[in-house]
Amino acid sequence: MDAVDRDRKKAWKLQQRKLAQQAFPIADSLLESMFEAVDAKVEAVGCNHTLRFTESWIAENRQPAESILDWLNEHGGFCDCEVLTNTADHWEQNR
Repeated sequence: MDAVDRDRKKAWKLQQRKLAQQAFPIADSLLESMFEAVDAKVEAVGCNHTLRFTESWIAENRQPAESILDWLNEHGGFCDCEVLTNTADHWEQNR
């Protein structure tokens, strides 16, 4: 791979990262808060393969449930532990 190809690849990756950031359903700081809260609950109680802790955080913080849940599902967050492993990983890589 020559320098031109590397530059193109770098530009493409940056563009993809920006697109991912634009698709975040809520502010970065709120996503961080959500992931931290869900992580604490899953650590303490475990995952029952639902979104109970995620949905609880959304309701308590009066956030747009539909857009957040759609985004989580799009990135493999179908239950609380998957929110932490799949979706949080996607967020970390693109924030």
